[in-house]
Amino acid sequence: MKKLSLLFLAVVFSAVVFAQIEDNQAVPINPKVLYGTLDNGMTYYIQENAKPIDRAEFYLVVDAGAICEDPDQNGLAHFCEHMAFNGTEHFAKHDIIQYLQSIGMKFGPEINAFTSHDVTAYMLQKVPTNSESTVDSALLVLYDWASAVSYEDEEIDSERGVIHEEWRTGNGADKRMSKNYQKKLFQGSKYAKHDVIGDINIVDNFEYDVIRRFFNDWYRPDLQAVIAIGDFDKEEMLKKIKDLYGQIPKRENPRERIEEYIPEHKETLVALETDPEAQYSMVQLYYKHKAEKQKDKNYYRQGIVEALYNQMLNARLGELLLSENPPFIYSYSAYTSYLRTMDAYIGFAVCKNGGQMDALDVLLTENKRVSEYGFLSTELERAKKEYMANLEQSYKDRDNQESGTLVWNYFSHFLENEPAPGVSYEYEFVKKALPEISLDEINLLADEWITDENRVVVMTGPEQYKAEMPTEAQVLALVAEMENKKVTPYIDNVSDKPLVENVPEKGKIIAEEKNEKLGTTTLTFENGVKVVLKSTDFKDDEILMTAYSMGGISLYPEKYIPSANFCTQVVTSSGIGSIDQISLDKKLAGKVASIYPYLGNVSEGFSGSCTPKDLETLLKLNYLYLTAPRVDGAAFSSAIKRTKAIIADKANNPGSVFQDSVSVVMADYSPRVKPLSVELIDEAKKNQIDFIFKERFGDPSSFTYYFVGNINIEETKSLMETWIGGLPNVEHNETFADNNVRPPKGKVRKTVTRDMEVPKATVYISFSGEFDYNNPDDRLLLSTLSDILSVRYVETVREEEGGSYGVGVWPSMSAYPYSNYKMNMRFDCDPESVDKLIGVIYREIDILKKDGPAAKDINGVIENKLKTFEENQEKNRYWLNTLKNIDYYNRSADERDSYVERVKNLDAKKLKKAAKRYFGKNVVEMVLMPSSMENNVKNPVSNDN
Repeated sequence: MKKLSLLFLAVVFSAVVFAQIEDNQAVPINPKVLYGTLDNGMTYYIQENAKPIDRAEFYLVVDAGAICEDPDQNGLAHFCEHMAFNGTEHFAKHDIIQYLQSIGMKFGPEINAFTSHDVTAYMLQKVPTNSESTVDSALLVLYDWASAVSYEDEEIDSERGVIHEEWRTGNGADKRMSKNYQKKLFQGSKYAKHDVIGDINIVDNFEYDVIRRFFNDWYRPDLQAVIAIGDFDKEEMLKKIKDLYGQIPKRENPRERIEEYIPEHKETLVALETDPEAQYSMVQLYYKHKAEKQKDKNYYRQGIVEALYNQMLNARLGELLLSENPPFIYSYSAYTSYLRTMDAYIGFAVCKNGGQMDALDVLLTENKRVSEYGFLSTELERAKKEYMANLEQSYKDRDNQESGTLVWNYFSHFLENEPAPGVSYEYEFVKKALPEISLDEINLLADEWITDENRVVVMTGPEQYKAEMPTEAQVLALVAEMENKKVTPYIDNVSDKPLVENVPEKGKIIAEEKNEKLGTTTLTFENGVKVVLKSTDFKDDEILMTAYSMGGISLYPEKYIPSANFCTQVVTSSGIGSIDQISLDKKLAGKVASIYPYLGNVSEGFSGSCTPKDLETLLKLNYLYLTAPRVDGAAFSSAIKRTKAIIADKANNPGSVFQDSVSVVMADYSPRVKPLSVELIDEAKKNQIDFIFKERFGDPSSFTYYFVGNINIEETKSLMETWIGGLPNVEHNETFADNNVRPPKGKVRKTVTRDMEVPKATVYISFSGEFDYNNPDDRLLLSTLSDILSVRYVETVREEEGGSYGVGVWPSMSAYPYSNYKMNMRFDCDPESVDKLIGVIYREIDILKKDGPAAKDINGVIENKLKTFEENQEKNRYWLNTLKNIDYYNRSADERDSYVERVKNLDAKKLKKAAKRYFGKNVVEMVLMPSSMENNVKNPVSNDN
């Protein structure tokens, strides 16, 4: 009767909606964008946007991916993407990367591309637009990628090695299992056979014309769009695009671009996969549906309805995670566009090993609970508040959206005709539609989404638990049992207590100081707390905050460290004041305010964000963490059990074992640095967590706060007087302790061996030593050497040798507990290539020490640093970190003023001298190798190390 009543209501409701929103009425595209099609069929989207100033985003989108491959091309859509960087009509070999780096762009973050089943995309991000020649060159790069990639034989052969190493790096347990279970999920379709990275045998051995055939078939203007968004004149940009891309000939008799559909099936399909290197278990529950093709205003409105459903169900799953015996480690549910032709209603859970059936039972049960009883009006009210609050934040910041975020609206519009009306239209549409969305309408979705047909259950886990993995018959039996399972309605427990029950008395501001150069106002309160405020207009609806106090975990003996490591996780899962976490989440519905305490090695503090109207809520939460923190027994139990479950079998994963080994060796086996284990977790104590948090956060006078964003200074002072000035005055006057944790001296080489399904070596090299952290030139030189090596290793290890997908290079510098640096490098490769590639790593370092870097490398890095510095000037996050670091590290505020000059004065002589100093005698070299090659390596380390 309930379902019949709901059906009747739905019919009535649909009639009302039909009167309000004409069926098939198109959603208009953003009026700010120039959108159209050239005579050759190429689509363009052009939008002026001055965030960031003097920068633009240029994308080429190709409506072709792995799904377009012929059987002998499995993996070559992705290979085509790589070849775009290996020579084109106007840029020989690797000149594209070298040119773009010369104007300050970085390979990876700003020069990149990706391939998926249905699309290939190329991105040039944050391109400088203050030079017309630079803009013209960027457009020429995209023109070549669209129509004029060279595909030279030797470059194809060179790139085989890079892609083979990308395959090796990515071919872990999860990838292997997903490749297998997708055969069931996509059964009967091409998606089951073409997984982007492809067949490595084809990648290694295909004939040259096979990849050229793919490019010729699919890289053509009727399947391409160019997206240009940034700080330029849109009419001038339109002319440039028409003049340049209009030259690409229209393809005569093009090959048909066929959309691939997933065949329907009446029975429930079950995929059970294990892998020796899997660390944890997962359950995935899919209900497959055909993607909606008619994307009009009704479709646009339906997206809101679906989002509210997803939001409410995930809130329920989140409550289960906070229970004393959580049924899984992590879980979510969503109705989503999974493939171009397939939507899916998904339930997902990471669970303890051997616990897949319990997790599946919970996912099925929660779905049945919704199907049988629906959601509650109180849940919907909260969901609507949250939805509208997030949209309002976007709307208020509509004139400050960065170009990089706007691209994706047009990306989806081109590929799948997704509406892209802009945030102003969306805001007005939602403001009208949201109140009209009823609970009955949402509750009907459960029966529409949860079907007996086109259902797939996936379970994965470590091979050692294969005996505990259920059979297909057992899974199907559990699914069938749901039909008769009795479930109870969801109870929405809501606290009516105020967030803060007793408002503190206002505290006095005893000092106010303005810094005109930094644009800050610093308030010092009678209780000793200091607050630094900076008002900006970068984002209309954003305030960021951070705070710190010195001390951290360093002050506690070794036996307290396990508890300290869980401290903030447990506290932030416990709630606050007199309200538990579940009730707190509900109370904060519609508020855009979040704050997280952290406990580091030498300091503790907070990070948070809010909208201007929710600043008081943020300050209240901060007040409660300092005066009334909670350590809830259920939250403690949940955190301990979930963490144990996720790491109990991490020894299966060679990468996890290697990372633990690196941590221990880099701390020279200090007893204060131990890999996380079940035994170590058992040492964490609830009472110790309570003691540590209250001690570390119990002295507000030791904290300095920083707020950056759309702040009205005078109005904010009143709030600060209550919620900051009203904090108690304790005055512990603590600082951090130096426990003498140091990297080892001299040269250390260690090899860790592990059984592997796919032979792979991982190399980690770290140079370390002491240096003058307070010297800004030393920090600049170290970071510049890192950037230069990153460039060099792309050219040598990746491109010349084809030896690795990429070498990560990163410096770490700290003033506490002692002034020190590390220069770190890491890469994966073929085990047979380890010694050769390590040789290349050191060869490039030796060149820096002997000759200094080449002028082209220095100039490119200088341009990038200047470009990044300029972009950062209009980012709240940059200013927040800058202001904090001035105090935290006792830096001079004048460092910023000299930064540009110091960067411009970098030269080979200075960098050569720095290389000799930083690449010294203290170096740790660690290698992870397959056990099968144990006899081939130096200094093998026990598997138990």
